[in-house]
Amino acid sequence: MRITGTVIFDLDGTLHCTEKALVPAIRMAMADLGFPPASAEAINALYGEPLEVFSRVLLNDEGKYHADFQQGIKKHQRTTLPRSGALYPGTIEMLEELRRMGMILAVCSNAGLDYIDLVTRSLGIFDLFGLMVGRDGQASKADRVAGIIEDSGTSFNVMVGDRYHDIQAAAENGIPSIGCLYGYGGEGEMDNSDRQVASPSEIPQVVRGLLMEAARGAGATPAP
Repeated sequence: MRITGTVIFDLDGTLHCTEKALVPAIRMAMADLGFPPASAEAINALYGEPLEVFSRVLLNDEGKYHADFQQGIKKHQRTTLPRSGALYPGTIEMLEELRRMGMILAVCSNAGLDYIDLVTRSLGIFDLFGLMVGRDGQASKADRVAGIIEDSGTSFNVMVGDRYHDIQAAAENGIPSIGCLYGYGGEGEMDNSDRQVASPSEIPQVVRGLLMEAARGAGATPAP
């Protein structure tokens, strides 16, 4: 028996260096509503959270401006992403190596599917993914990861992310997690991840090691 696998990626702070395109988009959306611009640090600390959290924290908003703020961000990021959006260095090479290893690649984000589509198309990685799931319903990230595991049908699955939601989602589904120390997680936020990486280029080697461990445990060999 040979083991195949699915690598499930968070998007912002894991693949996408989010601040380059989202800080200006969020600041412009705030200005549209008459709010002073938030600091880059305040914005960056919120990546991985749903947009209603951005509204509540940055606008001190209990819902009054959320819909307009969300629409403003979406409007402006359609300009800022193609113009200034960026992946972390080595991301494309990392994804291509995982594909050569026979891995199915998936995205699971707390952003909506329209945002995932915009980011991955703007940055040239859309075609590398077999599955993409966003927060377009009310399912938790753990539930959405469970859906990806079921849809992929693979016997080995691993979650890669930079925020606590990602590590929790992996733990709740009984799969290993890889914590990205280069992302937007706070100090110690990745302590509960099974493995940690300092750059995207380290991910294939870590996935290979986890796959070999799973294969030994199952009395199998990884797919070539």
